[in-house]
Amino acid sequence: MAGAIIIACAIGILLLVLCGYVLVSGTLASADSIASAQKDMVIQSEGQRNTELEISNAEWQDTPGKDLLMFDLKNTGSAAIGDFNHTDMFISLGPDYIPVRYSFNGSRGITGDGTLKTWGYTTIIPDNTHPFMLDPGETMAVIITFPNFGHPNYVVNVSTPNGITAVGRY
Repeated sequence: MAGAIIIACAIGILLLVLCGYVLVSGTLASADSIASAQKDMVIQSEGQRNTELEISNAEWQDTPGKDLLMFDLKNTGSAAIGDFNHTDMFISLGPDYIPVRYSFNGSRGITGDGTLKTWGYTTIIPDNTHPFMLDPGETMAVIITFPNFGHPNYVVNVSTPNGITAVGRY
């Protein structure tokens, strides 16, 4: 009878240790994922706080067969912007002002006839620190090609990968 009590106590202690191990390892895994998510959120928030853009010198050009919208995008913040593949331009043409998304075409200069809904840039001035990135204080000359619209009123909205936007109304 005494042996059965000792065996039952040993099994009970073993089950307590096993349950404690499962609970502690689950708690540690949860704490690690929570800490990682919090770290990512702080990094993203810091990037947003340091990102600021300004749109200027917007010009609409009517050319034979297509229209061009050109404007300067200046990085007035303290963070570099280099992920142009995830930087979108939303152009709203009057009178309805329904925004249309334009994606980066991956190249510099004028491309296409405007039906692909892409944007590009001709220069970044000065482009000394990080070539082909929009560093603080640098200005990018953006160009978007449209089918012939004439000369509408328009709104330009630039959205960076970290969620910062700049808006220009013309």
